[in-house]
Amino acid sequence: MTFKNYNFKPYINEALAEINFVEPTKVQEIVIPKVLKGEKVAVQSVTGSGKTHAFLIPIFQLLDENLDEVQAVILSPTRELAQQLYNVAVQIASHHKEKPIDVRLIIGGSDRESEIKRLEKSQPQIVIGTLGKIYDLAINENVLKIYNAKRFVVDEADMVFDQDELIEVDKVIGNIQGDPQFLVFSATIPKGLRHFLTKYLENIKVIALEDSLTAKNIEHIMIPVKARAKEEELLKLFKIINPYLALIFVNTTERVDELAFFLAEKGIKVGKLHGDLEDRARKQMLRRINNLEFKYVVASDIAARGIDIEGVSHVINFDLPLDIEFYIHRSGRTARYNQTGQAISLYDYDDDEYVNKLKNKGLKPKYMKITDDGLIETNLKKANRALSPNKIIEIETHKKIPVPKKVKPGYRKKRLEKINKEIRKAKRERINKIYKKKARGNYEDWESRQ
Repeated sequence: MTFKNYNFKPYINEALAEINFVEPTKVQEIVIPKVLKGEKVAVQSVTGSGKTHAFLIPIFQLLDENLDEVQAVILSPTRELAQQLYNVAVQIASHHKEKPIDVRLIIGGSDRESEIKRLEKSQPQIVIGTLGKIYDLAINENVLKIYNAKRFVVDEADMVFDQDELIEVDKVIGNIQGDPQFLVFSATIPKGLRHFLTKYLENIKVIALEDSLTAKNIEHIMIPVKARAKEEELLKLFKIINPYLALIFVNTTERVDELAFFLAEKGIKVGKLHGDLEDRARKQMLRRINNLEFKYVVASDIAARGIDIEGVSHVINFDLPLDIEFYIHRSGRTARYNQTGQAISLYDYDDDEYVNKLKNKGLKPKYMKITDDGLIETNLKKANRALSPNKIIEIETHKKIPVPKKVKPGYRKKRLEKINKEIRKAKRERINKIYKKKARGNYEDWESRQ
């Protein structure tokens, strides 16, 4: 089947032809007919599956171009993703020659007063924006008139529905009259999102388009390392892989700065993305990344979520994320649009249970070790059987002192100090047992000779 079989409006066909879209992707083939029929849908699909056009195409097909009021609201988790959605929508709208279609981007960082004045003069037909900004203009100021919207889209929904944001989401939706068509797209279905689905999409059946945890064209690699040797192992890894662009993930802003500083001292040019970057610096960094000024970029989850950076060949988890759902989103930065990619995780003994949870969810990682000849696949079970007594002590001690659920600055250093203290104690006890056993054996041997 090709897009011509759908009988779209001529300007939509022209827009698709301009970007060489001939056949729909799997998500588009399933979702577009349902949206055109007016069905409410929740779609679980990996990033890069073509879902943006899966909802934008039918929105334009169902749009009344002569009606100057808000007909569709598209909610995005970040400014960057909202900007990307807006760019795609504008590309489609630009082919409608009779009357300009008013697609408006509503995000933070713009001139608020100018936005309010423009909204007082005219309303957009399609609104694309972030929750905070839409809430401000629609609820607080009541200048964005969304109450007649026929369609309400939540993109990357699992990134939008933090518990604190649910109240604002409820108020925005409550501002819409009638029974709008809800379209929800998400890589995972966390508890907060389930609340939304059961409240606004009665008897909803989630359309799951991936059998595995992440895209099948991502190779997942686990490299066991000692926590205190991670930086050196990362440098060894750099000598083996040759990325087009690698995103290196850590769990906090402080860790971004620390690792980027370490790599810079080693003469490696790296970019940085974290939540504390000011808007101008963030935009400048994204521009430099997309211009391929960096081969390596150190990032936090908050900074990288919702960002579509082209050409990411490798995702490196220097720190495994505390939440498994973030592992999925990190991995989704690579292997987009039928490309291939690698998700490489440096993990220590603390992470064994975490990795097992990933495997229970369907992930099939390769266990590999870094050697002078490159990455070599290793049988972890065989390796475990050959562990020395001291190594077993280290593993068991790490397991006995788990990572706290709520981490504070410096927790890792304090935890390692505690672990090392326990390891030294356990090793001393083992040595004492050996000496006692030897002493007992020597005494028994002496007795036997008397």
